[in-house]
Amino acid sequence: MSPNNNDVKNYANFLSKLSGNELAIIASISGYFLAQGLTPEEQNSIGNFFEAVGQILLCIGSQNQYLDSIKEKGEDISL
Repeated sequence: MSPNNNDVKNYANFLSKLSGNELAIIASISGYFLAQGLTPEEQNSIGNFFEAVGQILLCIGSQNQYLDSIKEKGEDISL
């Protein structure tokens, strides 16, 4: 069974309510378990993949936050 958009949304909602320390602990444990049984090359590959996913999420999120702040101020965002 593959996760649907609601599953991802629920997981993101869960993570957004955790403290910074709790997020760091979950990330540390996840990274440790993901690395087990992988070669250094495989660890680098999956690590780079997650870095890329994170960068894209940050880019999308920051742009949407910027556009929301402009809309709240009533400024025109048309090109």
